[in-house]
Amino acid sequence: MPTSLKPHTLSRLSTTLAPWLVSAALMFSPLSQAAAMPQQLTLNNGAEVSSLDPHKLAAEPDFNIGKDLFDGLVSQDADGKIIPALAISWQSFDDNTRYVFKLRPDAKWSNGDPITAADFVYSFQRLLDPATASPYSWFAAIPRIKNSQAILEGKLPATELGVRAPDPLTLEVTLEAPVPFFVKLLSHPVMFPVHPASIAAHGDGWTAPGKLVSNGPFMLSSWDVNEKIVLVKNPNYWNAAEVKLEQLTFLPIGDAAVALKRYLAGELDVLMSIPSEQLKKMQAERPQELIEIAPSLHSSYYELNTQLPPTDDVRVRKALAYAINRDALTQYVTANGELASYSLLPPQIDGFAGGQPAYAALTQAERESLAKQLISEAGYSADKPLKFSMVIPSFKGDQKVALALVNMWQQVLGAEVEVTKLEPKVFYATKSGYHVYRGGWVADYNEPSTFLDVFGATGSNKSGYANPSYQSLLDQAKTAQDPSQLYQQAEAMLTEDFPLIPLYRAGYQLGLKKPEVRGYSLSNPEQNYYRRDVYLAN
Repeated sequence: MPTSLKPHTLSRLSTTLAPWLVSAALMFSPLSQAAAMPQQLTLNNGAEVSSLDPHKLAAEPDFNIGKDLFDGLVSQDADGKIIPALAISWQSFDDNTRYVFKLRPDAKWSNGDPITAADFVYSFQRLLDPATASPYSWFAAIPRIKNSQAILEGKLPATELGVRAPDPLTLEVTLEAPVPFFVKLLSHPVMFPVHPASIAAHGDGWTAPGKLVSNGPFMLSSWDVNEKIVLVKNPNYWNAAEVKLEQLTFLPIGDAAVALKRYLAGELDVLMSIPSEQLKKMQAERPQELIEIAPSLHSSYYELNTQLPPTDDVRVRKALAYAINRDALTQYVTANGELASYSLLPPQIDGFAGGQPAYAALTQAERESLAKQLISEAGYSADKPLKFSMVIPSFKGDQKVALALVNMWQQVLGAEVEVTKLEPKVFYATKSGYHVYRGGWVADYNEPSTFLDVFGATGSNKSGYANPSYQSLLDQAKTAQDPSQLYQQAEAMLTEDFPLIPLYRAGYQLGLKKPEVRGYSLSNPEQNYYRRDVYLAN
């Protein structure tokens, strides 16, 4: 029969077993599993970056890495809500035209220097200074920080910007008018601070490995151009204790089919897009690795040069838009859950209740009939065919879409189209010389102006669109308590003037992820995915 233990014996046994029990519990906990596995993640970044300087970032590949290298006053959670980052609190005063941010007292740069409010003053001034030539300086003017537009235009020195540091941990920002979504803008990577001493010491070369001082969860280890960028954990990050990854590698693979092959070979841990021709095969063969990517605030479109004949004629622009069969495009060409789109703004964006333009309700046959009528009215025929040029980046997906569009324009309009393919880095820097440009926008913040401003006076569009009435609507909307009607009027104006052809927007899409990759949230509507929360575990 079982024997009993005396109380003092039981006590000694419990003491003896306690460390083993704790070790056993840890052995089977996610934390211990994460610690046991090499905390290294390899991702496809889609293209070579333009820069690692927050104020020189220009496109999604840049922003993607910028969010891992740097941190700003605020950040976002998995659902896109604003959360504290380097600022632990903020308050607004004077009818929401003056904001005071309190910084974390323990925040440091990767070299150990303290992060101060003066760093933000320097950084905001540098971003807007025309001498910096930031491709996103216009974004910094959106919140209407005092004197920002005058500084952009070279009328005032950057030192006149409405930012100051009353003390090392207090940043004060003064706006010219209340902008309801001001704090949202501060989560964008171009609004992140840079390390003034590094720029003073190294000039434009400050972003090189061994010189780059950052403040995010990771810091730069190596950068082999067109091959890979390697980041390592930043031990001086303010929340380093919660960061599990030790190494993060980005590969610039522009071909989705090549990216899939490298994923299947074990060279990538996450794949954000599956080539449409391989989708059913992956669903059948790797169902346990499929991930569902939530619809993003994304709009795919083509921009039309409103200044250069023949696309300076609105009849030609409308004809090109009406001739496109978007249902065929999304079903047979992109074929990864995309939804046909006839307007710029995604319907789920905050503060907007838009509708579809009239031509969206027509059948495809009716749209094509109108397109033929318009192109005839513009003076083109079989004897005088419409001729124009189009430029796209050399991504395989973009080449497929461009080929489909060219075929539609040829079949419906008899158009002759010359297509130029450029390396992504060259394409993003190309701003003129063509009639049609591959466009597209992912929201920089969750509010309609992030899309509509692209075609405003200070936007980054390549269409040359300049409509004072449109700009007036945007200016009024920025400070309106309920700007939805103004935004509706602005989008309707775009639909009438056609500086762009909306094509499709993201629906739920499928990607692939290795089972051991945990904590990779893909629900952020702005596609802000943060590797600070990711870890690997069996």
